[in-house]
Formats: sequence, structure tokens, C-alpha cells
Amino acid sequence: MANPPIHRSAQTLECRSAGQGAPLLLVHGIQGTADAWSPVLPALLGRRCTLPNLPGRGLSPRWSAAEALPRERYYHVDHYADLVHALAMDLAERTGQSVALAGWSMGVSVILNLLARHGDAGLERLVLISGTACATPGAVWFRGDTPAALEREARERAERLQLKAVADADAVAATWASVRHADLREAARGIRLPTLVAHGELDDECPFEHGRWLAEHVPGARWLPLPGVGHSAMAQAGDTLGSSMSEFLKA
Repeated sequence: MANPPIHRSAQTLECRSAGQGAPLLLVHGIQGTADAWSPVLPALLGRRCTLPNLPGRGLSPRWSAAEALPRERYYHVDHYADLVHALAMDLAERTGQSVALAGWSMGVSVILNLLARHGDAGLERLVLISGTACATPGAVWFRGDTPAALEREARERAERLQLKAVADADAVAATWASVRHADLREAARGIRLPTLVAHGELDDECPFEHGRWLAEHVPGARWLPLPGVGHSAMAQAGDTLGSSMSEFLKA
């Protein structure tokens, strides 16, 4: 269980909910928001879906000088993992059921980091979409090295990935600095939960080989390659991905 300050912080996040049944927590990508799940959400309503916006997104809090954490730690994959863990444990406690976790892009990094930091108690199964256990080398979401360059690049990326709502530029920059140096391969190899790995074959931001590595190294993982699909798998293959997730979550 996350410590009390983290737990209270998690309760300040904007969270949307939909559906009924066993709990499913959906974690968005580095630049996206809970809206990124819209193309697959109709297929998942046999689950009680919770869709948080992590800090710097939607109506969730932004960093301020009053925060105990510095900006670079506030928008860090460690902080996100602790927040998501607190949400998952709260769901498990309130529903009396184990929680399924699904992540897209950065959401995969958050889930793997959560497992490394907290273990899998209270969790049921995992869905890992368009993600990586180790971004460097090969996975490049942003190349800019100044706030202005990152902001411009973030706008261009949002348009390319068909994102309807986007994270604040400073949140994106700080988050990328933490994700690009994270090596979560040991956490992936240690997974003992049923896991579905899905990845677009034409992904030019997180190459296909990163998804295939996860499928080969997560024990017993189910592998779903997506032909003709790039990084924005949910927008480009919503029907296929939604039905595959629904089937997996019912197993």
C-alpha cells in the first residue's frame, strides 16, 4: 500500500469511470490524457473502468512551488507509478476484487515501474500496448532539448497521433527525461500475472521490436501484433484492440 501522502495525492487526480463489473484501471501515454482510451472504451464496459488523468493533464493538479516534490520528481515515472498503485489499491479495497491494469505507451512504463516498486498484490492481469521495458536505444518520443523545442514538437506529435487532449508541455518534458532513462526489463521478466502485449508493426516511436521483446520475456504473455498500425494503436485499430482486450479480460 502506498504511504498516506501519496494516497492523498492520488485522490486529487481527475478520474473518470464507466461500465460495471470487475475493476480495470487504464493508464494513458506521455502526452495524452484519459481521452486516448475513447476508441476502445465501448468494448470494455463489461468492466468497471477507471480512467485517471496523471498530473499535468486534464483537471488533475499541476506542479507548484508549494509541492514537496521538485518539478522533475513530480512529473516522474516513479511518482506516476506510486499514484497509480494508490488508485489500484483503493479500487481493490472498495470493490473487494483484484484490479486489472492497462497501459498505452508511457502507461506501460508506469505499470512496469509500479510492479518494480510495489509488487503485484491486489492486481489481476495486465494489458501492455505500444510500450517498452527500456526506451534507450530505439524508442524516441521526443528529440527536443529546450522547452520551446519540446512544446513545438509536442504539438506536432499530438496532431500526428490524433490526440484530442494533451498534457502540459512542462509535464511532457520532465516525464520524458525520466522515461527515456528507465530500464524496467527486470520488472517485465518478473511478471507472474496474465498479460496481453499489443504493438503496431509500423510503430516509428516505440519500434515493433520493443513490443515483441515484452511478449517474449513476460512469462506466458499473449502476443497481439497489429499489422499496418503505428504508435497510436487505439486510434488506428480501435475495433481490433477493443475486442481483443475484452476477450482477454473475460478469460
